[in-house]
Amino acid sequence: MLDGYIPLLITLVLIILGMIATFSVLPSIGESRYRKDRKISFRPRDVIANLHLERSPPAQNGAYLEPYESGEVAKGEIGKFVTVQYYVVILLFILFDVDMVLLFPWAMDFAKLGVIPFIETLVFLAMPLFVVYYAFKEGYMRWQR
Repeated sequence: MLDGYIPLLITLVLIILGMIATFSVLPSIGESRYRKDRKISFRPRDVIANLHLERSPPAQNGAYLEPYESGEVAKGEIGKFVTVQYYVVILLFILFDVDMVLLFPWAMDFAKLGVIPFIETLVFLAMPLFVVYYAFKEGYMRWQR
C-alpha cells in the first residue's frame, strides 16, 4: 500500500539531513567569524573547532555570566531568600481555581440536590475561606511584609 511512498520518504529525510549538515558544516569550513587566524580548511580538527564556535560563540563581556530572569537584571546578593508571600498568593489563586472547577457540576444539579449536599458544599467553601482568613491574619496578603 505504501510501496511508492517509502522511497520518497527516505529521499526526503536524506535531503533534509543533508541540508542540515551542509548549512552547519559550510560555515565551519570557511573563515571563522570569531577567530581571524583561521582560514579555509578541510581538516577535521579545524572543522570541529569552527563548528563549535558557530554553535556557541564566545562571550564578548561578562554580561553572559550575570543572572537574568524575565527581562530584568537581577539586583542584590546571592543567597538572599525570596519571600514566601508570592508563593502564598499563587497557591491561593490555584486553590480558588480548583474550587470553582469542583463547584461547577454542583451548580448544574443544584435544584435536584437536597439539604445535606448543600451543607457539605458550605463546609467545602468554608475551608478556602479559612485559608484566606489565616493568610490575612499572618500578613501574607500584604504586598510588602
